[in-house]
Amino acid sequence: MRMDEQGTTVGYWTDRGSFKTSPPFRMIRRIGGSEFANSIAEIRCSLDAMESLDYRLERIKKYFHGLDKYALYGAFLNGFQSPGGTQPQEEFTIPARDCATELEGLEEDIYRVWDGLSRGGYRDESHSIASRKLIPTLLFLLKGVIIRHQGVVQDDRTGAVVRSSDLYSRLIGQGSRQDPFVLRILRQLPAPYATHEQRQEKQNIAMMIDHLNRSVGLQSEPSIRFQGELEMLWT
Repeated sequence: MRMDEQGTTVGYWTDRGSFKTSPPFRMIRRIGGSEFANSIAEIRCSLDAMESLDYRLERIKKYFHGLDKYALYGAFLNGFQSPGGTQPQEEFTIPARDCATELEGLEEDIYRVWDGLSRGGYRDESHSIASRKLIPTLLFLLKGVIIRHQGVVQDDRTGAVVRSSDLYSRLIGQGSRQDPFVLRILRQLPAPYATHEQRQEKQNIAMMIDHLNRSVGLQSEPSIRFQGELEMLWT
């Protein structure tokens, strides 16, 4: 076995004369039969998962903020120039269609993080990470999508009221997905993984969907099914 100078990759020569490389924690997992070696691998895997979820949460916040900016200002920001002909500080905006696509990609990334963690057999770590990082991130994502339904947005600074960008219909109400958005991950989590506060937040979100399903123009068969599955979660 040999490790590079940066300590980021280790490897070994196979019987066929080829050199195979691997991240150190995976190599430790492969060759380390001791409890200490396995503990190092588990800690590294847990840290990687938490960092990955933190990164995805920040991306979710960025896209929500960009979508809200787009709803309020839209093309005005993109085409605006100051009287001196200079461009203002760049503002990130994104339309609803593109935002929905990006959020679906982030949800898929989160699914892969959880799938890798759960398949790795890290039971204690997966419970902790689910309660501390995974469930709060998914509930934040779900609630953010729901409150951005067809309606209006008011700018607190100017009082301007505009039509909101509709993420709810795109990701939940249209039913184009085979597996329900976010729910496909949440329903894989055992009930004890969710804290009392997280269960209460889940119920609050279900009530929000119920309100939308009672509104004219927002009720749909997929959203009714989504509401039912969410209400039954962790019961």
